Amino acid sequence: MRKITKGLSLVIFVTLFSVIFSENYFQLYPVEYDQTQNIVKINLESYTNTTQKPNVYIYDGGDRKKLTLYEKENIYFFYVNLNAFKGNYYSFLITSMDKEGKYVSQFFANFLEKALFAPNIEVEITTSVVENGYQYYLDYYPEEDLELVKVQVGDTVFEDPDEFLRLLSNFEDGFYESVFTFRNRYGIHFEQKITFLKLAKVVATENVLKPKQKYEVYGYHIVQKGESIYKIAEKYKVLPGDLVNMNDLKDPSLIYPGQALKIGKVKYEESPLRLEINLSKNKMYLYFHDQLLKTYIVAVGMSDYTPPGYYRISYKEKDPALYWYDEYIPPGSLMNGMGTRWLQLSNPQYGIHGTTKPWEIGKRISHGCIRMFNFDVEVIDFLASLGTEVYVYNGESEKES
Repeated sequence: MRKITKGLSLVIFVTLFSVIFSENYFQLYPVEYDQTQNIVKINLESYTNTTQKPNVYIYDGGDRKKLTLYEKENIYFFYVNLNAFKGNYYSFLITSMDKEGKYVSQFFANFLEKALFAPNIEVEITTSVVENGYQYYLDYYPEEDLELVKVQVGDTVFEDPDEFLRLLSNFEDGFYESVFTFRNRYGIHFEQKITFLKLAKVVATENVLKPKQKYEVYGYHIVQKGESIYKIAEKYKVLPGDLVNMNDLKDPSLIYPGQALKIGKVKYEESPLRLEINLSKNKMYLYFHDQLLKTYIVAVGMSDYTPPGYYRISYKEKDPALYWYDEYIPPGSLMNGMGTRWLQLSNPQYGIHGTTKPWEIGKRISHGCIRMFNFDVEVIDFLASLGTEVYVYNGESEKES
């Protein structure tokens, strides 16, 4: 990943970003990109006088197709709908007749790379503790094919990503919607929307504060019709979250019949985030390493329903349904007390979740789970990844918020 560090100079690619391919007769160069439709506009210019409108052919692997060539103000151009072709590299053949009646042609091998126009961009903003405070980092991938040209947060535009990092410490706490603008090696710009969170001195994108982990793969499973991650995990006596993690499942509800899944366990090391839940005080403390970031009021189990112990977050779900004695209770229902987030603990009988009954927060009232206001659990869900450590205990000592 490309790494930009607060306080360091941004290394700029030494790359020519306006790419023109030319030989004897013609030149091609991309001029526009419709990101919503995934369509590239390419201009065609001629070095020789031709007596007819050129022909344009695209080669997608072994297939050849003629494209429509347009003309406006003596400039030829054509469109390539990247959704209409299978390959990743596209070649073009341009043919015509010159004024002497001679057939002319030029072949542009592997001229267009599809992946550079519809890249799967990953952007991460994260924080580390250093000797004199906190350090902010900005990574993006694939860094070898892209240049970050600006970051926009609200109405503020940062032309220099270093400046963006330097000023993060001045942001107020809360979620921020930002737009990152990249440029590929063809000189085409496109945007990526990124959400990040500022909490105390920590700034991070979603689930980036992860503990180091190792996978122990036992074998593979082919998903059958009607199976869920829960059923598969129960069959092999592993945690659903381990299957999600080791198979990099963005949405575990979208597994499909025939899909091959790794089966095994994940071993986590110390996590940068830590949750401590004091049952006696009905409070949750969020730590970043040894720094207390925030204290939350929570609801816990009646009597001794919430067992003290050491856990990790093993599974996460947004807008969870509730299954109560084989009854399905949909998300958002008042009868579904899960709220907007479910963070299952490594003892799968218990978890941290939101609530549809906010008036119960601060009480000993649950059947063992830890309940939070929805807006609070959404912060925890955003920051905490699978493997985040959770300590549950009884204690009388009070900590600073």
